[in-house]
Amino acid sequence: MTYTQTLIARIKALAEKQGKAPATVAAPILGGGQVFASLEAGKTITLAKFEKACAALDELEAQQ
Repeated sequence: MTYTQTLIARIKALAEKQGKAPATVAAPILGGGQVFASLEAGKTITLAKFEKACAALDELEAQQ
């Protein structure tokens, strides 16, 4: 599993726990739900954006 696939899986798992759509959960993490859709379609993000997203996701997962 690639880093991007892992990020997508983590966002989907958090969305399921929260009872929300993955794009809704991803919006504040990635800067928009469309970015999440692009990732699922195979596009990439910068390393800086990836690291920022992982840090934000870590915080949200810790709150659960």
